[in-house]
Amino acid sequence: MTGGEGGRSASASASAVPLGLRVRALEHAGAASRLHGRRRDPSPTAPSLSLASSSAHPLSTLTCPSLPPSASSAVSELIYWEENERDSHFVSPYHQPGRYITFESDHGGWNNIRMAMETILALAAATGRTLVLPPEAGMYLLDKDKEQKENNKLDFEDFFHMESIAEHLDGVDVITMEQFLEREAKNGMPRVSDETGEESDEILPLPRDGLTDWGGVYKQRELFDFLRDVAYVRNMKPQKDFLVFPKDPAKSTYQDMVYLVNQEDMFDEAGEPDAKIEPRFNNQVKDSFVGKPVKVSAPAPERMREFYAGRGKMHVYDKALQDAKVLHFPVDHNLGSRMLTHFYAFVFFEDYEMDLWVKRVVRDHMRYRDEIFCAAAKVLEAVHTKSLAHNAEHGGSFDSFHIRRGDFQYKETRLEAAEIDEATKDLLVPGRTVFIATDEFDRKFYAPLSAKYNTLFLGDFMKELEGVNPNYFGMIDQLVSSRGKVFIGTWFSTFTGYINRMRGYHKEFKDEETGGGGGDGLDEFGKRHDGTVESYYFARPRDKFEMVNYTPIRPPFYPREFPLGWRNIDDNPE
Repeated sequence: MTGGEGGRSASASASAVPLGLRVRALEHAGAASRLHGRRRDPSPTAPSLSLASSSAHPLSTLTCPSLPPSASSAVSELIYWEENERDSHFVSPYHQPGRYITFESDHGGWNNIRMAMETILALAAATGRTLVLPPEAGMYLLDKDKEQKENNKLDFEDFFHMESIAEHLDGVDVITMEQFLEREAKNGMPRVSDETGEESDEILPLPRDGLTDWGGVYKQRELFDFLRDVAYVRNMKPQKDFLVFPKDPAKSTYQDMVYLVNQEDMFDEAGEPDAKIEPRFNNQVKDSFVGKPVKVSAPAPERMREFYAGRGKMHVYDKALQDAKVLHFPVDHNLGSRMLTHFYAFVFFEDYEMDLWVKRVVRDHMRYRDEIFCAAAKVLEAVHTKSLAHNAEHGGSFDSFHIRRGDFQYKETRLEAAEIDEATKDLLVPGRTVFIATDEFDRKFYAPLSAKYNTLFLGDFMKELEGVNPNYFGMIDQLVSSRGKVFIGTWFSTFTGYINRMRGYHKEFKDEETGGGGGDGLDEFGKRHDGTVESYYFARPRDKFEMVNYTPIRPPFYPREFPLGWRNIDDNPE
C-alpha cells in the first residue's frame, strides 16, 4: 500500500490482497502471556447460537474478484487493518457464559449509528458478553435506492462482516435479536431493578404474543421497552461520564478504582479530591498533554490524567454489572444516555494491554464490507487515472475535501465555496486534482474551487458504481477521501471524523514502516509517533489545524476524532 500520500501503489499483487504481505512482525518473546484473558469455553448445556459459521468471510483479506488486475494497487492502498493471531484468541477476564449486551441503534445519521455501534462492540469485547444485534430497521437518510426499495431495509450486517467478527475473535460472540429472544425470552423474563441489577419474581411476557422476529416491524418501541425492563440499565451519559474496567475482576469496586482520579493536582484549589470525582478539572493538567501524549504503556493513573477530560462521573464495571444476565444500552435523550461518543473516549482500562487490544479489535474487525471497499477501489483507481492524465507530475496523487451541507444543523460550517477557497488556499496547490465528498449536488456551487483545481465528485464515477447499492455511496466517498494527500473536512461532522480515523490508521503503518513520524510522543521502541495526520478544517479558524497538532480528548467528543484512538495501538513493549 502507499504510505499516507494518497498516490498510486507500486504493488502488482492480485485483487485479493492477503494481509500477510504487509503486516509487520508484532510478536515479541513472551508476548502471548501478557494479555491476561482466557480461552472461552462454550457452555456444555447451551446450544450454539452465533452468526459465526465455517463460511464466514475472512477478515484478514480484501477480496475483490470482479476487479481487473489494474485495480489491485488501489485495493491494496485501502487496507489499514492488520492480522494478529494473538488478538484473535484473547478473551476478556470478565467473560461468563450466558451473559449478553443488547442496545438500541442511534437515531441520527449513519456515522452517528456507526460510532455508537463501535462503542457497543468495544463493550462486548471488554466484558466478554455476547453481542445481540438489534432487528432490521430503517436508518436515517439511508433510503437512497428508489428503484429497489428492499435495499433500504438495513441492519449492521449490510455494512460490516458481523458474522466474521464472531468467527475470528474467540472473545466476541454475535447473535441476532431473534436468536436471543428464542433462547432467553420465549417464556418471558424477570423484571430487573435499575438500581441494583437484581432480578425480581415478576415475569414479564415478550410483547406481541411472544414475537421473536422483529425484523422490519415498523414500531419496535415495544421490544426496546421490554428490554429496558428485563435488563440492567445503568444510566451512563457518555458526554459527561466514563466507564472503567479494572485489571482484576475481583477488585472492581468504586473504592478500588478511585485512586485513578484522586490525584491532587488534577483539581483546582476549589475542589477537594475525595471518594468522588470533582468536576473542577485543572486546565493546566489538561493543557500539559497538548503536543505531549502519554505513553500507551504508562501506569493507569498517568493515562487517566490525559483521559479524564474534566468529566463528572466515573462508572466502574463492578460486581452488579458483571453479574447481570443482560446489560442494555438505550437511546434516551431525556436521560442523556445516547452513545454519541468515541469508544476510546468512553471506556478506560486499568490494564493498558487490554486497552490496546480493544482498539485493535475495532480497527481490524469493525470495518466496512468487502463490496464497499471494492467499489471504492474502482473509484480510487479511476481518480488516480484522471489525476495522472491531468498532470503527470503529481504521479496520480490527489487531495480531498468533505463539505457537509444538506440538513446539517451547524450553520457556522455552511460557508460559500468562495469562502471555503479563501480559508484553504494556503493548504492546496492550484492545479491539483481534488476529490470532493459532499451532499451538495449543485456543481455550480463549487465553481470557485473548480476554477483553481481539477475537481472530481463521486457522481463522475457512476460507470464504476454500476450495480452498487446507492446506500453505500457515502461510505465509498469516505474511503476515497481518506486517501487524499491533504484532506480538508467539516468540523462537527462524524462523516469527516471517520475519514480522519482511517487516515490515522494508515498513518500508523507509514510511520512504523519508515521508522519516523514526528511529534513529541516517544514510544518504548525509540520511535516518534503522535498520531497526527495531514488533515484540516475549512470552517471555524480556531479549529483549522486541530488534526496536525496532538491534543488530548476533550468534550464534546463527537465533533472530531482524536489520536488516542489509533496512536501506537500495535505496540507491545517488553
